[in-house]
Amino acid sequence: MRTSDQIAEMLSAYRVSHFFFVPVILPETVKRMSERGILPVMTHGEKAAAYMADGYARISRNVGVCGAQAIGSTNLAAGLRDAYMARTPIVALSGEPDARTSYRNLYQDVDDHGAFEGVTKWNAHVPGPSRFPDLLRQAFRAASSGVPRPVHLGLVGRTGNPGDTPAEGVTRAEPRYGTSPSDRPMAASSSVAAAVELLVRARRPVIVAGNGVARSGAARELVALAEQLTIPVVMTLNGLATIASDHPLYGGVVGEYGADSANAILLGADVVLVAGSSLGSMTTRNWSLIPAAAQIIQVDIDGAEIGRNFECAVPMVGDVGAVIGQLAAAASRPAPAEWAAEIADIRAGWRAAVRESETSDAMPIRPERLFSMIGEEMAADGIMVGDTGHTAAWTARHIRLSGRQSAVRAAGSLGWGLPASLGVKCACPDREVICVTGDAGFFYHISELETARRYGLKVIVVVNNNTSMNQEAFFWDEGSADQQKNWQFHDADLAEIARGFGCHGARVDDPADFVTALDKARASGLPAVIDVRTDIAVAAPQSFGPAL
Repeated sequence: MRTSDQIAEMLSAYRVSHFFFVPVILPETVKRMSERGILPVMTHGEKAAAYMADGYARISRNVGVCGAQAIGSTNLAAGLRDAYMARTPIVALSGEPDARTSYRNLYQDVDDHGAFEGVTKWNAHVPGPSRFPDLLRQAFRAASSGVPRPVHLGLVGRTGNPGDTPAEGVTRAEPRYGTSPSDRPMAASSSVAAAVELLVRARRPVIVAGNGVARSGAARELVALAEQLTIPVVMTLNGLATIASDHPLYGGVVGEYGADSANAILLGADVVLVAGSSLGSMTTRNWSLIPAAAQIIQVDIDGAEIGRNFECAVPMVGDVGAVIGQLAAAASRPAPAEWAAEIADIRAGWRAAVRESETSDAMPIRPERLFSMIGEEMAADGIMVGDTGHTAAWTARHIRLSGRQSAVRAAGSLGWGLPASLGVKCACPDREVICVTGDAGFFYHISELETARRYGLKVIVVVNNNTSMNQEAFFWDEGSADQQKNWQFHDADLAEIARGFGCHGARVDDPADFVTALDKARASGLPAVIDVRTDIAVAAPQSFGPAL
């Protein structure tokens, strides 16, 4: 066996199906990957390659793999930032300086191994082919066990290519670490008993479903627990698809970008079961949404996160899915009927409050109308991939999903949506994938439309195009033509740009034309861009909550 065969064989054993990269990294190994059914996806930027691996891993819960030659390492590291924040398991490979040519001004030679320190769980050097097998095994273990996060292996040489030498070391993989969570630890029985006691006595309990529910694949189990105890479920943006919007216990998305109704429900709680959320600033609207008197039960696989931002009455360290199962087996008493009735009233009030904007026929199009239509018209088993910024705010407030639909969204990196949606499509080729982004986010990685066309990744990109970053307008002096350039864009024809890449492109000015445009995009058999012209004057409002 040659070294290239050895590496490819191990990746195949970990059930890796795609390798997202910018050449040239491990060229002989990339050829051997192809022979084993692993598709190399060559992108137009290292950051985009990392985002694709991120989207792939989030929806599949398998470890994503990406790579770049030495000169692209810093770009690759930048792309891991979102995955680190979202706790996504990724193995990143890059070339790095060879000691034999250090300090001799080798072309493109910079030691940027340290750039990976802040965005990885483990950052290691592979000194030569003999160490690759055991360090690759450790990389997969680190990425998928405990708190999943990206890891990085720096490979000697610009392309990381050890030469196609005879393989050394033990060619052995550990497939259990190709999927996350690799282990499902349970909480202490004393914590289960204490949590059940609080839930049984609660008058106004609320479940907060975070990213950990999706990472654990535990949405169905969480909804069953909510039904068993008649507890409303509010979600973080990363937990958007946990419970169907037409479910009587659906409470909406909470936080800085949240729906007013969801924030109101959480503010009324006396016991809060936090499932897989670190209760950061965005989820809690700068730590203002959980009442001081509320008692918190917090479930997280990382004990260091429990109690970080709010005093925790019952810490439950373990896999979210496993702990939910423990609670379901031990608890039985439902919450008071009065609380369920109040939740229904809050939901009805919110729906009435947004009905006018969600059904508006105004032109330019109201973003509330656009995002409401996206939720309504997406395929029954479709996957929404969302960007951050105003896209996240409109998503939280106006996209409602059914029980079979899924959602993944940026943890905070604008421009993540388009490349990530290609990774999602690689993982789920038979499901409709709709990327929802703004024009500012779309411009970041617009070249990846060519990647989508080349590999036949038929994503549909819906662009909320208000020719601006109007979320940032308040930073600049009103009426200043010079400063308008800091937040307003030239009016580019995004549909024509898409067609220039060989994709399908359409422009929508009238909300009544959106459904037809979506159907034509589906029928085109191509990656598609729908350029939806929305009102630059409409900004996402500040969410409901205490004065900050």
